[in-house]
Amino acid sequence: MFKAIRNHCFRDMINRLNDLETAVRVFTDSPAYEPGDGSGLNGSMNRKRIFGELVRKYDFSFVIETGTYLGDSTGYFADVSRLPVYSSEINPMLHSLARMRMKGRPGIHLVRSDSRKFLEEMSAIPDVGEKECFFYLDAHWGKDCPLAEEISIIASRWSKFVVMVDDFQVPGDPGYASDRCGMFRRMNLSLIRKSVKEHDLGAYFPSTPSSEDAVSGMPRGFVMLARNGEYGDRLKTVSLLREHRSTKG
Repeated sequence: MFKAIRNHCFRDMINRLNDLETAVRVFTDSPAYEPGDGSGLNGSMNRKRIFGELVRKYDFSFVIETGTYLGDSTGYFADVSRLPVYSSEINPMLHSLARMRMKGRPGIHLVRSDSRKFLEEMSAIPDVGEKECFFYLDAHWGKDCPLAEEISIIASRWSKFVVMVDDFQVPGDPGYASDRCGMFRRMNLSLIRKSVKEHDLGAYFPSTPSSEDAVSGMPRGFVMLARNGEYGDRLKTVSLLREHRSTKG
């Protein structure tokens, strides 16, 4: 027990130091959000082209994000879509930094909350829960792993939606970086397979090889999810995406 307590305290100290380092960097280099090629979606131009195409193909009313971090993707979504953006962040330091960086920008609503509670509360707002929404899921950096639950909440409470999950393993292309969700589980299809099958979701990955995704450093992988059928089929018409067939059936 003593070892477990010691490890917990050590992780907590490291997280606090990381938060402090992030705060110093933000105050020094980027106290306010500035749009640009490197801002949002990990700086991936391919992913930005995909989002731009989705905004044209779908009739989204809101963008809903989990895991605000510093707000770069939040600001990007607001700039490109011209839609209201709601974003949640559970870390109090990161939430405060994002609020500072987004100050004065209209249409951006930042909430400090667990992502699952946030999604449930958003779905209970009739003007949001009944509308077509784009979701960006990026709240998977801590010990907890809410991803599968996030997907189930969205798919059970919204009828029309498209989901993009950041930091996700791309099958057949190890050049795309991915994260672990929680302490041990890799961010890949095995993590969300139950939710995908239960809600009849199709999965789509970048068709562009990682070697051609022009970003500084290793590009981050992602997956797109939408319900199979007429609504989700529109993702098949996005040239920068490829359907993952094995998720069907």
